[in-house]
Amino acid sequence: MTDLTILIAVIALALWPIVFLISRILHERNKRAKPSGDTVSAETEEVTEEMTTSALIMSILQQLGCQPEVNEENHISFKYQGDDFLVAAEDGLRLIIVWNPWWASISIDNQALPYLKEIINAVNMNSLVTTVYALDEDEKTFGIHSKCHMLFAPEEEEPEKSFTDLLDSFFTTHNTIKENLKQLGNGMPDMEKKERVRIKGFAAYKDNSTELKGE
Repeated sequence: MTDLTILIAVIALALWPIVFLISRILHERNKRAKPSGDTVSAETEEVTEEMTTSALIMSILQQLGCQPEVNEENHISFKYQGDDFLVAAEDGLRLIIVWNPWWASISIDNQALPYLKEIINAVNMNSLVTTVYALDEDEKTFGIHSKCHMLFAPEEEEPEKSFTDLLDSFFTTHNTIKENLKQLGNGMPDMEKKERVRIKGFAAYKDNSTELKGE
């Protein structure tokens, strides 16, 4: 990884306690400020409030028909629009991390690689979704992964819409990176996805990645 990628990771970890504190303050403030004549059913809201973060996410994903599972690392895994996603959620907290692992890969010998790195770094500056690239030394490829921290506050709006909007933002990031690469003269043909192989960690999704190729 480059120094910039490492710096982004360090900053994200450093900001975690601050974001958590803000989320708790906002959560308590919204509870106190909510008017008695709220149109949302009090009974439904109470049930939502009592659900754990993981249970709420599982419920939303089941409504979306995503067939979520809990893996060995206690992360929620599922497919959305053909892509693999992982959600790391701590019960009692409203802050979650959503990963979109191995949505693409590129050979270390590909001449487009230096341009792709620059594009990813530039897109990260203006996107809520952060994209990283990590070297797979065995396969001699760079895996492309994206992630996003989300303040999950279902009492403020429809939780299903909020969550699907977040997932859709990953594909917006994909398209932005691909379009920028195309503008530099590097084509990105659609590839057939290989058969899924389940093993521990991000490597479980490596065979599902789409290879990026320069012309």
